[in-house]
Amino acid sequence: MESEELLQCPYDKAHQILESRMQVHLGRCQRNHPAVPKVFCPFNVTHILNKPELEFHVRSCPDRKTFENFCNIDKAPTKATKPPPVPEYQCPENWDEEPRVTTYNPREYVSEAPIIRSLNGAKPSDRKKFRQEERLRLQGKLN
Repeated sequence: MESEELLQCPYDKAHQILESRMQVHLGRCQRNHPAVPKVFCPFNVTHILNKPELEFHVRSCPDRKTFENFCNIDKAPTKATKPPPVPEYQCPENWDEEPRVTTYNPREYVSEAPIIRSLNGAKPSDRKKFRQEERLRLQGKLN
């Protein structure tokens, strides 16, 4: 596990918090110190400052660049002006010209194939009758 940098809480200088836990801590600490007049940085809510320091911080905030790039994404030189042309695909097959094929009926196939079947969820008398019919059917297929 990488060691994270410990940051100092702007509400209570005795609090040392991991950088990844700072936002959660600030929510709790702000509730515990409602009378402390602090303002939030417009670029990062974990930057909490005294009101006189805000103007200087806004000019030098490290998160300002990310915000500016997000706002000016349309002016970025790497953005494509229009999507690339989509090649037209010509398929040599025409399924409408294929010969007609009968639909597959699994019950019909199983009744004619040498497959052992079982009947579930029926009465014992119905199961017994089904097994006898299956025996006769399979004897006829195997002979």
